[in-house]
Amino acid sequence: MHMYDGGWMWPMWGMMMLFWLGLAALVVWLPVRFAKPHSSGPGGDDLAAARRILAERYARGELDHDEYNQRLENLSRPRS
Repeated sequence: MHMYDGGWMWPMWGMMMLFWLGLAALVVWLPVRFAKPHSSGPGGDDLAAARRILAERYARGELDHDEYNQRLENLSRPRS
């Protein structure tokens, strides 16, 4: 008697397909889940960080009022 004659062939094929589909989904999902977003330039997070650093320097007295305002204005200008 053959091993596949007992009707186990189709359920085994189905289980094997589910295994490979699950493995493929995992291989695609893991890099997407843990990849860091790439920024092409100074975006919202970079600009906020730069403004925070500038405010900290102003608070420590490293920059005077005019220099702080000038640098803040330079940060707000769009880059070309």
